[in-house]
Amino acid sequence: SRRRQPRTTFFSEPSRAGRMSPKRKRDTASSPLVDPLTSPPAKLPKKPSVLDRVLYALRILKLPSSAQAIIKTCAAHCDYADAAKIRKAIKSGLASHALQTAPESAAKFWIAGEPIPQTAAGPAVAIEDTKEGKGAAVEKGDEVFIDYELFLKETGGKVEGAKRFGFVQGGGEVIKGMDAGVLGLKVGGKRTVNVPWQLGYGNRGSGPDVPPCSDLTFKITLVDIKK
Repeated sequence: SRRRQPRTTFFSEPSRAGRMSPKRKRDTASSPLVDPLTSPPAKLPKKPSVLDRVLYALRILKLPSSAQAIIKTCAAHCDYADAAKIRKAIKSGLASHALQTAPESAAKFWIAGEPIPQTAAGPAVAIEDTKEGKGAAVEKGDEVFIDYELFLKETGGKVEGAKRFGFVQGGGEVIKGMDAGVLGLKVGGKRTVNVPWQLGYGNRGSGPDVPPCSDLTFKITLVDIKK
């Protein structure tokens, strides 16, 4: 009688992908069928390079991370604390395309060739434009000059106000809600910006007028912009 031919099954077949034999375990760092964010990171090589440690630390962190966060994770999980060599390895990893920078910050790093994990959406400002301005819109790094009034959102009580108040957008000179609130505004434009407490003065507040965890409302007019 004719011998039956064994059925050929490709590993990518959905019904088989979830039943991998222990003898056929694949490297979790490279397998497209294993999510590196939900499975344990692959073990370090017996003689890991500094870059190996950096990649291992990122798999533990599970998010694009700063050099400082990588250094701390290497110390805690890789028993390696040479900060200067870790920073040098990050730089060489970028040059060799083993690492990539995160879209939101060139100071955060992730593993090249792997999808960048998405962080959960955090609090954001709510903007209502009440008058359209003219000319160029405010972009990151522009020096802006505004007239503004600040109110407590809960009570409507006015806290303060100023004329031709100047700061550099994105320069860390004002609270995050104010920074975000002027983006896209044009000269002569007016808007109301509602700021959640996390992007305002936080859980400490500011003096006697802004209690801890206070949501804020800014009324802003863009007076001038310098690019």
